[in-house]
Amino acid sequence: MNRRDLLRWQLSGLTLMATGSTASHALASAPKKKGGGADFVQMPLLTVFTKARGGKHGTLTVEVGLDTNKNEKLAETLSKSVPRLRDAYVARLQAYAMGLTASSLIDLDYLTRELQTATDAIIKQKGVKVLLGSVVLA
Repeated sequence: MNRRDLLRWQLSGLTLMATGSTASHALASAPKKKGGGADFVQMPLLTVFTKARGGKHGTLTVEVGLDTNKNEKLAETLSKSVPRLRDAYVARLQAYAMGLTASSLIDLDYLTRELQTATDAIIKQKGVKVLLGSVVLA
């Protein structure tokens, strides 16, 4: 490829990027649909480390959603408490993960109970249900 062909190729790429940015701007200005509805709060992905042999470590990754059972006021309170909830969840998950190895089976009932207990302690109201999405041990 000579320099002229390379220059044409780069200019055509810039043209596509310029036209694509206006289309993406139009899509970004449209209101985004929230997954799960107005009464559902999706927590950011939680990742903690596990012990392994030879000084290496693995990871435990958990997706958590919180359902307020159609109580939008509770959902608003819940969304304001996300940093505190995330801190409590990570602390409980890390304590659990320290006993895991790469071949361990994860007790989902135990994880759900622990996260539900942390949620009830922070929110101090009934009506929030902890839902686990995916749980990956790698």
